[in-house]
Amino acid sequence: MTAPDRVRTDPDLAELGPLAQVIARTLRDTPIRLGSPDTTPDLVGALTAAVAVYIGREVLPPGALDEARPPTVAWDVEVERSPGYWVTFSPNCPLSAAQEWCASAEENTRWPARVVRRTTITTIEPLPAGPAA
Repeated sequence: MTAPDRVRTDPDLAELGPLAQVIARTLRDTPIRLGSPDTTPDLVGALTAAVAVYIGREVLPPGALDEARPPTVAWDVEVERSPGYWVTFSPNCPLSAAQEWCASAEENTRWPARVVRRTTITTIEPLPAGPAA
């Protein structure tokens, strides 16, 4: 293990410099509250997205994403049953349905509701070929 005051200069590690910069920038720009479990998903999501974008731009061969399927996005509606305690009511639905659920939940209950982006999935394998013309 190297001493904390030394900078490691291995050529292999030099290639990771741009990725380290992406991670450092994301850590710097993502607001978190230390010791709060509520901000951990925000930080993890921001880091995951930043690294995925880096890989898509810098690591994958040119054209690798040309045949990717469009992203699939899932939304949840959460209702705050008590301060800081959110319950998911409509998991993994399209945005329009989530917005309708959210409006309905706020209308019919005394609890605040929110729409939360749960997942975005992009598949990079080629789509199956269509029927021959």
